[in-house]
Amino acid sequence: METKMSHGRLRLSGRDEAMLAGEMGEATQMAMRILVAMASVYDAESLLDIESAHIDGCLYHGYSGLEFAERLVAGGARVAVPTTLNVGAMDLIQPELFRGTEEFGQLATRLMQAYEAMGCRPTFTCAPYQAMHRPPLGAQIAWAESNAIVFANSVLGARTNRYGDFIDICCAITGRAPAVGLHLPENRAGQILFRLKDIPTHLLEQDVLFPVLGYWLGVQTGTKIPVIEGLLPHTTEDQLKALGATAASSGGVALFHAVGVTPEAPTLEAAFQGHTPEMIIEVTLEALKETRDILSTADGGPIDVVALGSPHFSLEEFTQLLPLVERFPPRPDIEFIVCTHRVILALLERRGWVERLRAAGIEIIVDTCVLGTPLLKTQDGVLMTSSGKFAHYSPGSISRDVVYGSLEECVRSAAAGEVWRNTGLWEINGDEQAASRQATDWSTRETLQASSEGGSATPDSDHILVPGEATGRALVLDKPLSLWGGLDPVTGDIVEQRHPQRDQNVAGRVLVMPVGKGSSSSSSILLEAVRRGTAPAAILLAEPDAILALGATVARELYGVAPPVVVLARESYNRIIDGETITVTAGEVILA
Repeated sequence: METKMSHGRLRLSGRDEAMLAGEMGEATQMAMRILVAMASVYDAESLLDIESAHIDGCLYHGYSGLEFAERLVAGGARVAVPTTLNVGAMDLIQPELFRGTEEFGQLATRLMQAYEAMGCRPTFTCAPYQAMHRPPLGAQIAWAESNAIVFANSVLGARTNRYGDFIDICCAITGRAPAVGLHLPENRAGQILFRLKDIPTHLLEQDVLFPVLGYWLGVQTGTKIPVIEGLLPHTTEDQLKALGATAASSGGVALFHAVGVTPEAPTLEAAFQGHTPEMIIEVTLEALKETRDILSTADGGPIDVVALGSPHFSLEEFTQLLPLVERFPPRPDIEFIVCTHRVILALLERRGWVERLRAAGIEIIVDTCVLGTPLLKTQDGVLMTSSGKFAHYSPGSISRDVVYGSLEECVRSAAAGEVWRNTGLWEINGDEQAASRQATDWSTRETLQASSEGGSATPDSDHILVPGEATGRALVLDKPLSLWGGLDPVTGDIVEQRHPQRDQNVAGRVLVMPVGKGSSSSSSILLEAVRRGTAPAAILLAEPDAILALGATVARELYGVAPPVVVLARESYNRIIDGETITVTAGEVILA
């Protein structure tokens, strides 16, 4: 399989050249060097100015991320645009709640402080859009953290690509980003139409629907842009937040349009920018019920923990929670945690709600979340949540079985000590008119069958994203994998509970998979795996994945070694057999 290395078509401004030459300091030079390498991965012709950045790399995944950040600090790095920080691995306001080792806590704190030293705002939230910073429609930004990305693009109409750990801070330091992808209006058109069919109107009002719908969309869509027809016009921001967060976890969704709801989709035609959908897919109640069940890895029965707030809980969500927990307080032996951020905590304190929530048995966490650091009192047991993101990642990230349910179901289950269900929530009421809205008739146009994986178009020829040489046995994955929550960088084991290749080990193997998915922290996990010697020897993909390429690019910057990352043509990809020996060398991928 002959390949050609792409050097890209990048044209730099005079200021870009000065940064790359080191005229603005070592850290800025390093940031621009990584940015230029990634611009080649994106095949960008130029860079553009950004107005803000949101950094995901401040969450501790291992020493490699700290080494990267402290090297920037030592080189004099300062952000050039307003920059917010995602969650860290410590609640710096309440450090006594941390239940990890002293060493972990110290390293996690150093990482958070390193990003503060670069001039980032210590917001420490995955939901900066709730209060700290809401970029306007059309604003060019460089945001990482999967839910923040999809919210900014979809709900606010700002423009960012799906950026991963490390390039986020490089964009913030340089004030620049590759002028490609979702930064360009012509690339923001919808691609797949999802029509809600026979969904009960009362269910469309319920928060519990949206993580389920998002999870289903992510699986079906992959990295394409879904357009949803049939949501109610008054669908709330929290509901859209939950939908996007879960779609970005089960797939690689960075932008969705909801007709009549989100700013770039006032009409169906506007959402597609006048184009015909590549696919038209009906979303049925039965499909959503099946997806709801997938989000739970435990059946009914006793629970040990309720965890809410991924993405971080908003003030409106606390407004719903407070009367429920005062009416149905959790049993003393049930741990009940809600994750939020400092701005919301301050609002709760001013209203006197913190005392009332704590009196009801609720622990409020800021700066972090239960997936990011040891916070839970027990090491095992069943966790119940209303968060699709918690439900998706908890089995792999913190080795917890999960039960997914509505907010009321979570509260009443905590009060009972076992799963409580509202049995009518997912049923069509007697004379209720189910929602099936079709504003535009495309029935006479070509409609394609949806694949189970979704994703972007496969290239016609092999393409090197990150060069290098490697030999190893192929490990062919049937489905995409998010390295964060899906791969243990300490061992190299696949830990995503729902993945068909769970418990396989990637260390030294040539990892072959359709594309990555989910978390923008996958770049951090790959970097840490390289540091520990548990990384794949090479990564072969059917579709480009900039986040995996980013992890390899930064590994080469820090350690001088990295797994090559290559996108194969469909014919080449389909020829690979699990277990066969593959050699990746300059310009070639050779099968044994």
